[in-house]
Amino acid sequence: MKEEIANNMFELYELIGASNQSLKTSKGCSYVMSANNSWPTKVFRLNELQIDYGDLYQKMEFGEIPDSVFLNEDEVAESQLVKHGFKMKSTILSMYANLSEQTKSANSFTSIDRVDTEKAAAIFAKIASVAFSYEVRPETIASLINNPKLKIYIGKYKETYASSGMLLLDRNGISGLHMIGTLPEYRGYGLGKVMTGKLLFEAYENSSKQAVLGASELGHRVYSKLGFKVEGTLKSYSI
Repeated sequence: MKEEIANNMFELYELIGASNQSLKTSKGCSYVMSANNSWPTKVFRLNELQIDYGDLYQKMEFGEIPDSVFLNEDEVAESQLVKHGFKMKSTILSMYANLSEQTKSANSFTSIDRVDTEKAAAIFAKIASVAFSYEVRPETIASLINNPKLKIYIGKYKETYASSGMLLLDRNGISGLHMIGTLPEYRGYGLGKVMTGKLLFEAYENSSKQAVLGASELGHRVYSKLGFKVEGTLKSYSI
């Protein structure tokens, strides 16, 4: 499932880049160059037959492409990146869950609302920016709300929106859970678990057989309890 997990993330980046005209290609790779280096400014889909790592490094130095390469764990590609001066920046766990109707929950997520307006998109962007400590622009989220492949949500604690989540149905029929975040002052109330439950319910509604996500070590413990299994890692390299 490693390739399927990575592909779901790459497909999300491509969808975002296509929606706001920030998707580009360079020699042996694709990249999204969002305004102000906001999410999801990344280089991805490295093509081992075409990529020139020295050229990639130079283009990053001159600011022609993003200073972040996102890839599935790959011994050959990673050794080449290190050889050419790149440094590993972060690692997340690739996770997947097999879905069956027997484990489908009831649709009882009354604290969660669909993002379907620019106002709601701005709320999502604010929550995600704080939760993940990088800029998520309202216009990026607003450009996605009418895309049939995506379902975007914000969740409440009492009367305050405090959590975010996004689901992508990719071309392989796999549902990817993305941007599950909670404002720091509302952590510990189980909002992330509720949002994950909602996204899993919608994955069933998509008729997906698998759900996938990328998790931090902290998130991994929560997702494991919900039936997700680790299948390798995804890594970011920069100069």
